[in-house]
Amino acid sequence: MELKLLGQHIIDHAAEFSKDITRQLEERYVTFLDQSKLEDHAITEWRAKLIRLVGEAIKAGSSEALEDKVAEWARMTGEGAVQYGISIDELIKTNKLYRKVILDNIEIYIETQEIPIKQFLKINRILDGVLDHSSYVFSVSFVEYHKQTLETAQQAMLDISIPVVSLTDKIAILPLIGELDTYRARILMENSLKRCIELRNTELIIDLSGVPIVDTMVANELFQVNKALSLIGVNPTFSGIRPDIAQAVVNLGIGFEEITIAGNLKQAFKKLLEIENE
Repeated sequence: MELKLLGQHIIDHAAEFSKDITRQLEERYVTFLDQSKLEDHAITEWRAKLIRLVGEAIKAGSSEALEDKVAEWARMTGEGAVQYGISIDELIKTNKLYRKVILDNIEIYIETQEIPIKQFLKINRILDGVLDHSSYVFSVSFVEYHKQTLETAQQAMLDISIPVVSLTDKIAILPLIGELDTYRARILMENSLKRCIELRNTELIIDLSGVPIVDTMVANELFQVNKALSLIGVNPTFSGIRPDIAQAVVNLGIGFEEITIAGNLKQAFKKLLEIENE
């Protein structure tokens, strides 16, 4: 039996094989369709693309000949899985079904023909090569895209959690709430500088009353923010500094004379408003 004939048979019946995979999937597939915006025929055709690649590889007599096309299919599959909330376990389970369905249909196709064991082993190696490569690529793509998605979400949350809000033409406020680490402190500097330039304010109240803990490293970052704001013509005022935060500042050897401090937010705003109205 020529490999080209078998390969073409797989290509011609790819849609049928894809539907067979769907039938063998568990109830989770129906649930996924209900929750996603994808249609059944779109998923069937997407699976059929990989099955056709298997057919092309068998016709070519090598899985390496289709590596680039398989990798592109797998990369898009990994990214799409992240977008539609499909776990990597589900991808791997479905990959096993590709192997089973294709082998089952190959056996049906060749059962009436005499085929040398070496040729059957070659067919199996080509199938393994295509599916193993696709499994590797979509796993790597899934992890990388998932990581990027989390980082983007984290950045968006940081942008939201570090809001510089204008109170008057000259005064703005940056209320900090929650845990403050060195990374968030650096984002604080970037966002506050950018936002102050946009607002053209000359005074910025940085309220720390909602920050539970500030260690010496974070305290250092905060006072780097103080210096950076001063360089662009913005006068920072820190309010809500609790005793433990003050202790961290003292441990750094930073004198309070270098910064403007107010006991609380109300006092800071009142003082700056008086200065503005003078």
